[in-house]
Amino acid sequence: MGGGRPIRADELERMAGVLAHRGPDDSGIYLDSDSRQCGLAHRRLAIIDIEGGHQPLANEDESLWICYNGECYNFPELKRQMEASGTKFRTHCDTEVVLQLYQRYGSRCVEHLRGMFSFAVWDQRRRELFLARDRLGQKPLYYAVHKGRFIFASECKAVLQTDNFPRRPDREAITQYLLLQYVPYPSSGFADIKQLPPAHTLTLSADNYSNAKPQRYWAIPARPSFTGSLDEAAEELHSELAEATRMRMISDVPLGAFLSGGLDSSIIVGLMSGVEEQPVKTCSIGFNESRYCELPYARQLARQFNCDHHEQMVSPDCAETVEKLGYYYDEPFADCSALPTFHLSRLARGRVTVALTGDGADECFGGYVRYKALMVSEKINHNRLLLRLARQRFWKRITGGEQRSFLRNLKRLMTATQLPIHRRYLKWLSVFDPDMLSELLTDSDAVENHWNYLADYFPGSSEHAEPDDVRDKIMAQAMLADGNTYLTGDLNTKIDRASMSTGLELRCPFQDHKVVELAYSLPTDFRHNGKVGKIVLRRAFGDIIPRKIVRRSKRGFGVPVGRWFRRELRPMFIDTVLSQRALQRGYFRREAIVKLLRENDLKKDDHGHRLWALLMLELWHRRYIDS
Repeated sequence: MGGGRPIRADELERMAGVLAHRGPDDSGIYLDSDSRQCGLAHRRLAIIDIEGGHQPLANEDESLWICYNGECYNFPELKRQMEASGTKFRTHCDTEVVLQLYQRYGSRCVEHLRGMFSFAVWDQRRRELFLARDRLGQKPLYYAVHKGRFIFASECKAVLQTDNFPRRPDREAITQYLLLQYVPYPSSGFADIKQLPPAHTLTLSADNYSNAKPQRYWAIPARPSFTGSLDEAAEELHSELAEATRMRMISDVPLGAFLSGGLDSSIIVGLMSGVEEQPVKTCSIGFNESRYCELPYARQLARQFNCDHHEQMVSPDCAETVEKLGYYYDEPFADCSALPTFHLSRLARGRVTVALTGDGADECFGGYVRYKALMVSEKINHNRLLLRLARQRFWKRITGGEQRSFLRNLKRLMTATQLPIHRRYLKWLSVFDPDMLSELLTDSDAVENHWNYLADYFPGSSEHAEPDDVRDKIMAQAMLADGNTYLTGDLNTKIDRASMSTGLELRCPFQDHKVVELAYSLPTDFRHNGKVGKIVLRRAFGDIIPRKIVRRSKRGFGVPVGRWFRRELRPMFIDTVLSQRALQRGYFRREAIVKLLRENDLKKDDHGHRLWALLMLELWHRRYIDS
């Protein structure tokens, strides 16, 4: 929309065309007949009301039009409430429920939604466009202002389809990407495209379309408020998560689940099995390297719950898949677990159209090893002997070894212990920490400022904490930081693009906002006691999950990329990242890249994730900037 030249149907068709993977079942276009100053295009993945859910969808007098991506899981309840007060519905889909909510409540309609979504509503009478994104950013929404027009889409590649749109990389965003392995909102990899942040809305008119400000409508609870016992918390959690899972099983198409063999996905499959009359269809991915493979645990769960189970091994013979990832993740994205998630999505799509996952539990319930590392590092800082040991220079000279090895993790712990808490946590999270970026980047003047990226989440973190404060304060701050940054920016980007690349819809019961609000309201020691995480989760579901899995430590969806870059992916890396074409971009010092590759070759350190980040960045440039 905007005050530029009239919108053409062929532009909308091009935008929708490059998003066909997100909606392979149907497409539609709306053009404002009066002024042609607003156009909506939609690609549909049909899940609910397959025959009647065509979009863009209008209200009865066609004064409102909606273009909706996602699912509103409580739409049956909302529909019954509105029908009781006289609202008439023409379809059975959740999209019409959302449109009627907007007609009734305006911008506050999002407060009533329980689900994942990004959507736009065009109010023809008021000449206003309303945009909204779900609370945790499960569904994407990008936008730009170009030549007097406001452009928005689910992926950047659709925005790029508009006539003469500039393809300029955002160098600051690329620095953030190298730090975090994703581009944090509100930026994208493109200088002229922004993200609407999670839990925000944006209302536009002809007067403000170029400078409208997003408005927040929800936030993760920042402080615990639950006053009951651990058993009471476990009972309430069981009820909320069971309800969230049941709601996400509403579907008019085949439905299944991702099953990793870990605690989180096992709980979801267990809950589904208690509701579904037929065996739950489950899918798992494995690797030949035993350190990264959880298939034996997944098989055990599948047998226990009598699942219709399928699995696949992922090999490093994946150059073609890597190229595809560069296309579907159309801004720089370096979480290498996107590769097995992509394979898992393809495996699942051959059997179902909707799959449930356990994503989101680690941030909510303290599942990451780094939470325990915070506790250990503070104990070191308050023990003279251990602190003296941590200050020894030999830690930096020790060979790090393979990813996930004990020596590598010990080295990471000891070399970061003396840093202020927010810098320490960032160092554990980052792909390239700011010191490494200073060595890598040709322009590193402002890199030092990035050490403070998480400072707002750790107030007072310039000093070390007292040991008794770590669990109750610092660990809670770390979980809040992860919920607002890593979960929304990395995890949800990964699973959205990987699944939608195959036309598969993923649903995450742990990211139901009622479950999230409960989790963050709990005392920290209900989630992590300093040694073990997910305390309340284990208590709530210990009766349905095998004890061996309940007691398992987290392994994560890791990928042996360090080994792959010594073998199968090494030629591809040299031909791309170390090519003259790549080096002429002027980002990196060649000698710094060669050093990373050499150290990885000699197993002095596992730089697999760093090499992957550099590879994905160059592939993105070649496809989306150079072209």
